[in-house]
Amino acid sequence: MSDVHEALLRGLAPGAQMWLRAAGNSLWPLLRDGDSLRVERIDEAGLRPGEVAVVKLPGGVLAAHLVASLAPLRTSSSVGVLDPLPLEALGRVVGFRRNGVVHDWPGFSRLVLRFLPATALILKRVPLAKRAVRLLRRNS
Repeated sequence: MSDVHEALLRGLAPGAQMWLRAAGNSLWPLLRDGDSLRVERIDEAGLRPGEVAVVKLPGGVLAAHLVASLAPLRTSSSVGVLDPLPLEALGRVVGFRRNGVVHDWPGFSRLVLRFLPATALILKRVPLAKRAVRLLRRNS
């Protein structure tokens, strides 16, 4: 996501939404490279662990990652790799579009997503699970 996307997102009123294109696979299998993300403008106070936040990383890059904790805000990839601090919250993902189909982000997912990084770390230690994930990633 670029400086233009950041400026557009910052220009939105709280609660307003816009579409941004995802790049990368740090939230695979939830989100994939090329998915379009429906992002709601929100500040850090409105985020909760397990949501997917759009944050500005220290290098200036925007990322859509899982909210791992608050105070301070910490976000991570789906396998639990924490983003460097400080982070600035700009929005949260409330839906996505893949292959022309729009999907709303289910409200209950926050509870499940809180445990995704820990589950991924456990699965990485199981050789058969690790091979199965590699196969799935290649075919998605």
